[in-house]
Formats: sequence, C-alpha cells, structure tokens
Amino acid sequence: MNKYNFDKLTNRYNTYSAKWDEAILRNYLNVIPLSVADMDLPTAPEIINAISKANNGIYGYTIWGTQYQQTVANWLARHHNFHVNPKEIVHCPRVIQGISIFLNQFTKEGDNIGIFTPSYAPIMNCISLNKRCIVPCELIYQNYQYQINTEKLESCFQKIKVFILISPHNPTGIVWNKEQLKLICQLAEKYQVFIISDEVHADFVFDTQHLVIAKLSNYVAEHSMICTSLAKTFNIPGLEISNLVIKNEQIRTEFQQTLIRFGFHNPNYFSIPAFYTAYTQCDQWLLELKQYIAKNKQIVADYFSQYLPQLKIIKTQGTYLMWINYADLALTPAEFKQVILQQANIELSWGEDFGQEGKYFFRLNVALPQRALLDCLNRIHLALTTYKGD
Repeated sequence: MNKYNFDKLTNRYNTYSAKWDEAILRNYLNVIPLSVADMDLPTAPEIINAISKANNGIYGYTIWGTQYQQTVANWLARHHNFHVNPKEIVHCPRVIQGISIFLNQFTKEGDNIGIFTPSYAPIMNCISLNKRCIVPCELIYQNYQYQINTEKLESCFQKIKVFILISPHNPTGIVWNKEQLKLICQLAEKYQVFIISDEVHADFVFDTQHLVIAKLSNYVAEHSMICTSLAKTFNIPGLEISNLVIKNEQIRTEFQQTLIRFGFHNPNYFSIPAFYTAYTQCDQWLLELKQYIAKNKQIVADYFSQYLPQLKIIKTQGTYLMWINYADLALTPAEFKQVILQQANIELSWGEDFGQEGKYFFRLNVALPQRALLDCLNRIHLALTTYKGD
C-alpha cells in the first residue's frame, strides 16, 4: 500500500501562481492551465512540515551550513550513479540564471551557441537576450519519435563555442541514450566546445536510466556545467534551489566570483529546510510520485487512442510533460488554439513557442490529480469533436 496520496485537489487561484493567476491577468477566465511545468500536486509532506518549523519570526541572512555540497553529491550518486567531488558543486537560485551568467562571463557578444530544436523557449531567449547567436540543430521527426541528425550536429559543432544540452529534453521528453551522448562528447572534444547540460527533469525518467553526459568523457567532465535542481522533482520552483556541477577548478572559481559580482549571496530562508529534507527524507515520496505520473501518462495515451486517435503522442521516456502532434486534425495552429482555449477552456503549451519545428504540436503537463486530468481530457475531446469552424 502506498504511503502518499496524490489525489487531493488544491485550489491555486489567488496564490500568486504564475501558472494559474497569470491566466486570469490575460483574461483567460475559468481556464485550466496544463502548460507551465510545475505540478498541481503538493510537495512531500516532510518538506511542508520542515518549512512550517521555520517559524521563529526572524528571517535573517542565511548560510547553507557545512553539509550542502555533500548532500547534493549523495543525491547524485544515489539516484544517477554520478559521483562528484562535493567541492565541485555550486549553488545558484535558478538554472536559467546559471546559464545566463555563464554565457556572460565565458562567451562574447556574437558568439555562436548550439541547441537542439524544438527547444525550451526561455533558454533560447537567454541566448538571444545576451546577444549571442543561436545555432539550431533540428531534430529529425519521423514515425512519432525524434532522432539526432548527425550531419547537422557536426555542422553545428563546427560553428559554436557552447552547446546547451537539455537532458531529458524539453519539450519532447527525449531521454538521450549512451550512443547519442557519446556522439556529443566526441564532437565537443573534436571542436573544443563547452557543454552546458540542463538536467532539471533528470529525476523524472521512466523505464530507463538517466545518464549524465559528464560521466562519458574526460574532456566533457572538465569542460561542462551540469545543471541540476530540486524545482521539478519536489514541485518547489518558487524556493529557487539549483545545484551546478563544475569540475574545472579555474572555471568554477571564476563562475563563483561572477555570482558574487552579480549579487548572488545567501539562499532563500525557506529553501534551506526544504533542501535538506528533500534530499535526505523524500526518496519514497518521489518513487510513488513517479508511479502516479506514469499512470497519468498511460491514462492520456489510452484516452487519445480510444477517443482522439488523430492526436499522436511522441514516444519518449522523460519528464511529466507529453509532446503531442495534432496535424491529423486538419486544423491550423490558430484554429487549434482557439478551440482549446475558448471551447475546452484549457491552456496548453503551444508548439510554436518552442520554435518553428514545434508547429502542429502541443505540450501537455500531466502532473495533476487523476480526476482533474480526466476532466481536462473530456473537455478537449468535447471541444474537438463538436468544433464546426468559423
């Protein structure tokens, strides 16, 4: 019998939620968001309890204490068989901040930065807003799955200074296998490219094992920044806790100095008890959560297969997000968005937001109670089957 219950419905309106309350600000009233990648499932009760104990009424400046780096190292070894020297671990509130700081410090305006596309929009925005040039490497989409275009990838590496790997990939959910990661390692060494690996979804891998790219190559181990976070794993992005692994001492020291120069000093007061509790007491909670999400994914797959076979789910093994193709509906992206938003009252992540390769796709967040998920699926089904067009 499971210890944890994930069926509880939680009203998140008027909680300053970027996912729920921002929709109201955009006049999407009564719309259920299945877009932003945070979960509509409460975090572990152990974390809630730990935060509630921080109630002495004095919220002063903080330190991590002596066990921060070792605690991260223990988690990485236990869950991903990734063994690092604790001194290689650097705290940064958010992964996207770490990426932006790295690009500012170690690259120049106009430098080329490579990335697989379709891709998570904030990272692409991070590149362009820092006045670096995006060099896209388009993934090959065929038979409802994605593959790396090896020729394009090598062409990309010939031009770039940094390659940003999202692992597992967002939005597609690809869990990169050993062969694919070794190819990236070989090209990185051949063309002297630095690897930034965004691994915020690494704890949500199903039916296989997440593999950290830095394990596969001495060159990449010394020329990479591995970005991990508790945000997705424990549904605490608002507490802003990410942990970066930078093995190269010279790069790590310069990066830490840059953090200080940009004003990053003390961790959030409430992030400290959340961090230590999550990484030392919540393994069972995460195991049961993954089982629940796996069931949710199967519910969506079975529902679409029976009622909306025109929606094709991409075969992947990572994240609590599903990447789905709707080209067989014969609707334009504008029509599809109108039907889902205005008739189903559902907000999705629209494929075009992930680049031109995302056209005729949408991203669906399935990290919510199953009763709510089924209600959303019924809304989508009714809206699409009754739509008559303008």
